[in-house]
Amino acid sequence: MTSTQIKTAAHSVRHVPETQETPHVPLSEEKRRLFAAAHLAITSQLKSQSQQIHRWFVPGRLEFMGKHTDYCLGRSILGAIDRGFCFCASPRPDSRLRILDAGNGLKADLDISTTSVTTHHKDWTVYPATVARRLAGMSPVPIRGADVAFISDLPPAAGLSSSSCLIVGIYLALARSNADIFTTHNIALPKDPLALGDFLGCIESGRSWREHSGDKGVGTHGGSQDHTAILCSLPGQLTEFDFYDSCPITSVALPGHLTFAIAVSGVSAHKTGSAGAAYNQVSRRAATCVQMWNSFSHRNEDCLEALFRSGPESLHIARRALREQKSEEFSVPLLLSRLEQYDAECHVLIPAAMAAMRRGNWMELGRIVDESQRLAETCLHNQVPQTQHLAASARRLGAVAASAFGAGFGGAVWALVEKAQANAFIQHWQENYSSEFHIQSRNASFFTTKLGLPASELSPIEPVTT
Repeated sequence: MTSTQIKTAAHSVRHVPETQETPHVPLSEEKRRLFAAAHLAITSQLKSQSQQIHRWFVPGRLEFMGKHTDYCLGRSILGAIDRGFCFCASPRPDSRLRILDAGNGLKADLDISTTSVTTHHKDWTVYPATVARRLAGMSPVPIRGADVAFISDLPPAAGLSSSSCLIVGIYLALARSNADIFTTHNIALPKDPLALGDFLGCIESGRSWREHSGDKGVGTHGGSQDHTAILCSLPGQLTEFDFYDSCPITSVALPGHLTFAIAVSGVSAHKTGSAGAAYNQVSRRAATCVQMWNSFSHRNEDCLEALFRSGPESLHIARRALREQKSEEFSVPLLLSRLEQYDAECHVLIPAAMAAMRRGNWMELGRIVDESQRLAETCLHNQVPQTQHLAASARRLGAVAASAFGAGFGGAVWALVEKAQANAFIQHWQENYSSEFHIQSRNASFFTTKLGLPASELSPIEPVTT
């Protein structure tokens, strides 16, 4: 079945409220400890002089389905997890952006007025520098900096969106510090979480946003899936998002007897490293499909989803265009497989997965997710032996469904399992992985997570003790 054969029945659209303070966000003892560490870092190490110390929790995201679909403006099924970043931030009167990772002591001191960065920690400071550069470029006057301390219980470079969490947190700190400047000069920052997710996706990828020109971003050609999940997810629910129309379509609550087990493979998936180059190649394959289809059909579209929405013969025409024209970078089979993977993932498997979950047909869901994983391995070519093994072994151990997620080329795998058996499942899963990949298992981690809150501000500041 292709996208043109799918019925366009109306879905119930859930309204996502505008960004607002949530002063009574429930905090676990672990999160209270993390916020206490961040608060201590900003007051004693950064020695912030401001009495206005704001706090945000920014969660990691779970990509349930939607492998490399968001930058094609397709669909994804997403949720926030209960691990993430705890930020404490205070405004500064000057243009310095001082950042401290309270977990490992890494620091950055950026001068926003130069919109550039000189630092020895470019592997992570590229993210706050990119946010600062874009916001500074939007303002006709110099913007103020901030003191920011953060700490995270989210594994880095694991496909759980740690880099996008940093993008979101730094944006929230700088937007708060410069709210009056942007208001005075009529520079409209997005307030709706969906619009903000799109905006931050543009900042990270370097794309233009409305009348504001883009730049180099962080170096990866991605979309706004991560930022949207972080900002717009619903507690306890998975939500299907449409990035072409920038809207949530429908959500489904995870039943109480199921939970997610996460396996971090130990194979690093840094966007700014080799994984970023491989990620961009998958993105370029999609862009090449669009370019060749445009040339063949005399169109001027800018994403794969526009191709599929152009008419009932779009897929047939696109296949013909790829076979009859030559790409200097990619073979015809590689381009055709990218086209077929996107169509199946976005237009067949994602709607079928949502339908199966609404019916409570978990056996069918398992088969659907298995097909999504197979296409990632055979068409996207973004899997490594470790993530392939983890997904397959999770199913053999009884997981309802299991899949690698995120950019790929390392990272993590989720498994949907019975909550009552989760601890035993993780133990067996970890033992199985260690026996096959002893070296990577030294850096691997396994944990369970529930579907948690989106990014939330904790204000006023609760008493914090160390």
